[in-house]
Amino acid sequence: MKTSSIKQLRKQENLIGHLFASPWLLGITVLGAFPILASLYISFTTYDMIGTPKFIGLKNYIILFTNDEIFWQSLYNTFYHVLISVPLGLVVGISLALLLNNKIKGMSLYRTLFYLPNVVSIVAMALLWMWLFQPNFGIINEILKPIYKLLGMEPLQWYQAASTSKMTLILMGLWTAGGSMVIYLAQMQDIPVSLYESAEVDGANWIQKTFSITLPLMTPSIFFNFIMGIIGGFQVFTIAYIMTNGGPSRSTYYYAYYMFDKMMNDHSMGMASAMAWILLVIILIITMFALRLNKYVVYLGEES
Repeated sequence: MKTSSIKQLRKQENLIGHLFASPWLLGITVLGAFPILASLYISFTTYDMIGTPKFIGLKNYIILFTNDEIFWQSLYNTFYHVLISVPLGLVVGISLALLLNNKIKGMSLYRTLFYLPNVVSIVAMALLWMWLFQPNFGIINEILKPIYKLLGMEPLQWYQAASTSKMTLILMGLWTAGGSMVIYLAQMQDIPVSLYESAEVDGANWIQKTFSITLPLMTPSIFFNFIMGIIGGFQVFTIAYIMTNGGPSRSTYYYAYYMFDKMMNDHSMGMASAMAWILLVIILIITMFALRLNKYVVYLGEES
């Protein structure tokens, strides 16, 4: 009798749990699962958003891989962006966290200032950096004028030249490193002070404590930001759309930008959907390999 009452109570609890979760599950199904499955089907069709999708099998994928140079160029630009922006973002974020992990007067203000760019509209941020990097009257070139004269070189064209446009957008992206900095700071402040005190007793200096205690115990947050950086890097679009329009000479014509063009300008929903699924597979494969690095993550309290 007692067992049946417990089972009935559990059923009631499960029912209540499902009722509470049902709006979220319904939203995911309607707004998430259905569009995803629809895009998978459309990727095997030719569809211009007006008529009826016409099934063509793997033709969209075959064209992209065998007869589309722009596809490969956009993929190269995106990989270039990820390979440089992700490590740089990690270094800048960790460096800021190390500098701001001090209990001195006014430190909270500096933390807020470094985090502030993350709450600014990316459109406004891109317009601001276009002005700063403007080759003729931008502040950055004005500051660098003495160096240009010393080296006898012309001012850099930044985002207006194919040779420097990629790095310009990457440098601009570092302005939002304050987002990862907050995560690193939270991880740092969770490290027991006793570990540092023990190291000081053994005669360890700041550098030794940083590389022997701080950085190893920060690996969970470093690993998290590494994965998120990879995923976000492959989806880069807005800054190129606003600042360079994919140029010059398609040097910042990223994969997401090309996918956008296929959908909005060429009205080729089938091709755009195929590109979206290719990108998903690329991100999944790279993320799976990146997750293998989890074995190097050090968690507080675990035995070495």
